Amino acid sequence: MELGWIDFSKTERSKILSVLDLLSESGTLDELGIAPVRDGFSNLFFPGTTTIQTRAKYFFIVPYALKQLERSSETNPNRVFKALDAIEKSCGQIFLEQNSSENGIIGKRSLQSGGWVKRTPADIYWAGMKRYGIFTGGGLSLSEYIRISCAMKDKKTTLKKLGNRNDSAEENECDDKNAGDLFKMQFWKMPLYSDKWMENLSINLTKAEAEFLQEQIIENCKGSLLACVLEMGITEFLDCESFRDLGTIIDKFPEAVQQDYWLALAFSDFIYVIRTVYNIIISDGQNEAANDELERLKPDFKKSANIDVDFILNKLEVFTNPLLKKFLKQSQELMSAGDIEGLKKCITNREVQLKGTNRAKTTHPGEFDVNEWIGGGELDYRFYNARTIVRDVFESEGKTDVKSE
Repeated sequence: MELGWIDFSKTERSKILSVLDLLSESGTLDELGIAPVRDGFSNLFFPGTTTIQTRAKYFFIVPYALKQLERSSETNPNRVFKALDAIEKSCGQIFLEQNSSENGIIGKRSLQSGGWVKRTPADIYWAGMKRYGIFTGGGLSLSEYIRISCAMKDKKTTLKKLGNRNDSAEENECDDKNAGDLFKMQFWKMPLYSDKWMENLSINLTKAEAEFLQEQIIENCKGSLLACVLEMGITEFLDCESFRDLGTIIDKFPEAVQQDYWLALAFSDFIYVIRTVYNIIISDGQNEAANDELERLKPDFKKSANIDVDFILNKLEVFTNPLLKKFLKQSQELMSAGDIEGLKKCITNREVQLKGTNRAKTTHPGEFDVNEWIGGGELDYRFYNARTIVRDVFESEGKTDVKSE
């Protein structure tokens, strides 16, 4: 009973953390519930990424570690989880010893204080590994995969024992066949795995790893902005400082990507006005940065409101959120009319709808730091996370033809 509880709590904690990830934008709370649209565009442009991914190397560390554990004799899922944590932690310690100032080491601060993270690399990268075709076990969660892998090993051991006890050659042959068929099931597409993978481990991708990851993304994410960057070798992507900056090179991409880009940028501009007004509300008009931004944005209210909400929601298949649709359309009408007071009321009602009166910041104006911008600014659609992955691919070991940051 105790073992079941340990594994259950690990699984449930991962599910809760996954939900929290969906509400985050580089650590920013989704105060007004626009995540379905934001994440829809993010998945369109940069599939397989999340806001808490750091370096591309973890797309290899996790499958390397799990393949290593598959080959071990351990059949207890909870002990496999613990072993996985230990391996991932060891990798982080190796990276810290190599260069303590290296960017993107998961758990750096925890490791420096002798601890480890609650959200491990396997949790963070699992969805991406499935999206890129690295994990080939279908829709299995990490916990389900480990349970099945352990069950397969346990059954194979049992079948072999039964086979050895059998006096009948025919039955023995049947047992061996069953065990063999069971282990024909493969969970990974990872041809680069070696039992000595931790020797000379570096957070930088090897040339072979970079080529493999590039091929997997291109093959499994066809038509996405990310796949186009990698397939077409658009190194100028690395010079862009924001999602908005992509507009300077967007003509290098296929027409469909260009159209999606301008649509997403227009939605970001629309949401930015809403977020600016939100900061004015919660600061009781005392946030000077928000006040200045509102004055700058006012002349372009009609332009910012000129988006096709229905088209965007349909394109991103956001079909089950009528309250979000209502909020976006009401905000659009009020913004287009220049009705700031009406927009303030609409925003307040939306937050109360999501959180309740007690938790909604807009019902407690002036109780927050008036110099702090809350709730995010322009939408980046995971651009920064994707840029890091692309940089790791383009600047892998053995490559010298890409500009550094």
